[in-house]
Amino acid sequence: MLKEIKVALIGNPNVGKTALLNEIAGTDLKVGNWPGVTIEKKEAIIIYKDYIIRFVDLPGIYSLRNQTAEEKITVDYLLNEKPDVILNILDSTNLKRNLYLTTQLLEFEIPIVVVLNIWDEAVEKGISVDFKKLENLLCSPVIPASAKKRLGIDEILDKIIQVYENKKFVQCEHFEVEFEKYLKEVLKLVEIYQPVLLNLYPKRYLAVSLLEGSLKDNLSDALAQELEKLREKIKSIYGKDVKTLIIEERYGIVLSIYEQTVKKEPVNTVEGSLFLDKIFLHKYFGIPIFLFLVWLSFEITFKLSSPYVDFLNKVLEVVGIWALQVLESLNASELIKSFVADAVIGGVGFVITFVPVLFVLYIVISFLEGSGYISRAAFLMDRFMSSFGLSGKSFIPLLLGFGCNVPAVYATRTIESQKEKILTTLMIPFMSCGARLTVFAFFVSVFFENQKGLVIFSLYMIGILVAVIVATLLNKFYFKTKSEVFILELPPYRMPTFKYILNNAWVRVKSFIVEAGTFIFATSIIVWFLTNIPFGAKKDESLLAQISQKVSVIFEPLGFGTWQATASLFSGFVAKEVVLSTMSNIYVGEELKEEKKSLSFQEGLNEIFSGFIDANVSLFKDLASTFGLVKTEKEEDEFKGLGSVLKESFTPAQAYSFLVFLLLYTPCLATVFAIKQELNSYRWMFISILINFTSAWIVSFIIYNLIR
Repeated sequence: MLKEIKVALIGNPNVGKTALLNEIAGTDLKVGNWPGVTIEKKEAIIIYKDYIIRFVDLPGIYSLRNQTAEEKITVDYLLNEKPDVILNILDSTNLKRNLYLTTQLLEFEIPIVVVLNIWDEAVEKGISVDFKKLENLLCSPVIPASAKKRLGIDEILDKIIQVYENKKFVQCEHFEVEFEKYLKEVLKLVEIYQPVLLNLYPKRYLAVSLLEGSLKDNLSDALAQELEKLREKIKSIYGKDVKTLIIEERYGIVLSIYEQTVKKEPVNTVEGSLFLDKIFLHKYFGIPIFLFLVWLSFEITFKLSSPYVDFLNKVLEVVGIWALQVLESLNASELIKSFVADAVIGGVGFVITFVPVLFVLYIVISFLEGSGYISRAAFLMDRFMSSFGLSGKSFIPLLLGFGCNVPAVYATRTIESQKEKILTTLMIPFMSCGARLTVFAFFVSVFFENQKGLVIFSLYMIGILVAVIVATLLNKFYFKTKSEVFILELPPYRMPTFKYILNNAWVRVKSFIVEAGTFIFATSIIVWFLTNIPFGAKKDESLLAQISQKVSVIFEPLGFGTWQATASLFSGFVAKEVVLSTMSNIYVGEELKEEKKSLSFQEGLNEIFSGFIDANVSLFKDLASTFGLVKTEKEEDEFKGLGSVLKESFTPAQAYSFLVFLLLYTPCLATVFAIKQELNSYRWMFISILINFTSAWIVSFIIYNLIR
């Protein structure tokens, strides 16, 4: 029977924990949130030499003060879950900062394997680390490693097994002799007044925590009084409070270890990160460069993904024909055929349509994260964002929202503060995504031919303005917190490996497919029932029409209180891009088209193959057109005839009001689920829906009554 080893990965931010875990476990990572909080949780299980090794990647932290959400998660995990081994990841180029956390981890009396990651960069920078001496000083094994070069991976796994089998922990006493005596005195007091604590906590962690006063819960009055007397005694001797003394002791230990083990030879090269920061963080050019990179990210994402979205739709079309042929051979009813074609296959198609977009976008984000640029972008925009209670880290997800709200919501996982993450997530749906833009473009060509650019620009500005107002109001009346000082570590610039980028992107996309896909698929089936029951009935007799008729009264003050417009908005909840298709179906009616009812297996494969070739050709043309190398042909109007009907059904004021409502109301189904998944809360999901719908109604009401 295989033995299981539970390993906790702990380290500072930007030390390469995730990259190292990717190298160890490949893409076999499970991504989620820690129970009750919004911080990302990564787990991986591998089988190595007859052992099952379960890795848990804890949040990046600088210390174990137990104050932030990340620190609380780590302390609770170490105390309650009691992992078999701690894998402490350190940045070989910055040991002076990293070792402070290591000195605290030693107090938990759990066997530790110390990994000196980014070893290759340390060598390039002329940094020499005597890791054998470091082993003696830390009383723990130390292994040089590099996730980028895949250095030390097997050694890490072998050492984890060795440490687990030895089941020994050697406690180094790093504090000065007198202070060690005080810690032993604390343990004697515990043994006298409340010995049960000795069974609940590691002894050294208990002694330090009680002495500095960070462990106050469930203490007996007698023990609390004796500890206070001891603190006063120490303060009278040293002239400082105990907490300050302990911090100074730890820093003294770190400096002593660092001076004994690290040597930095002079390197005759200019520090690359400092040189690049002079460009990317320039007082005048920093923001224009940032905006250019954002534009480039959008272009890359949608230019690379769009052809493959079309290709996947072609695959689904072929699969749909095959499925109908099978159903016909079984003499299935028309209702079952419609359900399979529209609800099941259509629902699956709605899910996989997001996969190319998300995958390409996560590749771009992973590159920017791995290179160290994301931190610089957050630093650049911090001043503007702080004016309404956010920090610079919120700006990236908001910008991504102009492309697609779904990945924008997932991008908020880089925000550590829960308050900022919630505020940012609630703002994202107000950012006009590309799907909304298709509806805007059609309406302005019908109603505002001479002011197309101005009208679309005004819609984008309304979305931004409403988002800022909502965030400001929530921050003032609900969260009631002042904007905190934004302290951000700027990691050195690095060139992330292609494997790291692909692994990181795939893990996130896989999480979307498994979790979001289930929810979206189920809801797509519900929408099918609404639009097709009773089966065979006229449009205005369907269940969707009946529901829309009753709901449409809400929109009368906004100028579009018809069941047709309401039904279109219902479909927009599933996906904003289907609003025009729904309108075309309702207002104009579907033209009967001869569909290819028969398709052999070989013919289907040929169509899929040709679709793949077309996708790659289209990709080349799209990229070339971006840089003006070729001109793309103008597509034929898909909704010919709809424009003339809408002119009879809407006035320009009503049309603009409809667009404003479409901009601001509840985002698409995928975004709603992404909010639930990322915030780990149905409560905030429903609050988001309520805020968006209420804001849309109020703003549309005001605008309609001002301009009509």
